[in-house]
Amino acid sequence: MNISALFKRIKNSFRPQAELQDEVVIKFLHVLEHARAEELSCGDMFARLDEFVETEVQAKDAGKITPLVREHLDMCPDCCDEYEALLAVLENTIEK
Repeated sequence: MNISALFKRIKNSFRPQAELQDEVVIKFLHVLEHARAEELSCGDMFARLDEFVETEVQAKDAGKITPLVREHLDMCPDCCDEYEALLAVLENTIEK
């Protein structure tokens, strides 16, 4: 099934409407491909890092809860170093 057919099927399941033109669908897909959430700066990252690490220590998947933080850590060595240091401190201070 191509994208245009999928859009038509979804659209028709709600109520009958005029058929989408291919160029409208293509423009919409172009917008979706280039849509991106705002990236975090290192300052924003440090403000959220404590909560992110605490979530991970609690055995929750912090990367799924806050994917922008995980993405920033994967791309920024300085923030990743800070993350690893904080994680090590918390893991060593939590009672087991």
